[in-house]
Amino acid sequence: MDRPAESDTTLRMVSDLYGRHQGEDIFVVGTGPSLRVFPPEVFTGKTVIGCNMAWKVVPTQYGVTIHPDLNMPECMDGEQPHPEITWITKHRKTRRLLSPEQFERVQSQFYYFESEGQPNSQPPDEPNDAGRIVDWVRRPTGDCLYQWSSISQTACNLAANLGAKTVILVGCDNTALFDSHHAHQQHTRWKGVDPNHRYRQYYEGLAEVRAALHERGVAMVSMTPFLSLDSPENDFLRLCQELGKETRVGGEDLPAGDSAVSPLKRLRRASKRKLRALTGWNQH
Repeated sequence: MDRPAESDTTLRMVSDLYGRHQGEDIFVVGTGPSLRVFPPEVFTGKTVIGCNMAWKVVPTQYGVTIHPDLNMPECMDGEQPHPEITWITKHRKTRRLLSPEQFERVQSQFYYFESEGQPNSQPPDEPNDAGRIVDWVRRPTGDCLYQWSSISQTACNLAANLGAKTVILVGCDNTALFDSHHAHQQHTRWKGVDPNHRYRQYYEGLAEVRAALHERGVAMVSMTPFLSLDSPENDFLRLCQELGKETRVGGEDLPAGDSAVSPLKRLRRASKRKLRALTGWNQH
């Protein structure tokens, strides 16, 4: 795919970054609720690719977003700039979303990728699949990166092209814990669908990326702060209590219910709601 036409000769493309971290373990950090109780010292001295607003929680060298207008601190009211972050985004969309003044101020932080490799086949309420091309993950393909339902998929493709031997996911929960969908409140474009339907798409895309990375000899694993794979809500609740964190961001500690009900009973109720939601995934 040709690079976008641009009179500015300083236009930088993502392929210019490839191979800069050859043989490293690279963290891809999402903003799922588990990130709030993840020990930040784990990231010290590591290469971190943050998805959207992950920079609010952990130091990141790279940020990946298709909405710098919503997720880049330099473009957000009241946020301090983070010039240390190199942002990977889409050129044409960025020029459209940012004012000329904003773009002029932050363009030095951008490297651009492409994801329009095929016609979009999805209806308006579903994620655009023009960039759902697994071959781009199997091998570096110019400035093209896989993009479908979640920006974490794009970040994993980028990590491999940077030279990762292992891609380590943190905060890419692909589920809610106690109805908490993000480590920090932020914009999402779920277009009114059931969150569990969208989370299932997040998972399916990451599973596609994982299989393709295995073909090129790159391992992908997910790291959580939880001590058991059984009912992570239990350990999430316990960690929130230990660390003084709210189980929901900007809202009640737990889903709506009688405040006199014990935390264990509320936990069971939340787990039952989640089970009902999960069993309905295939209905979408």
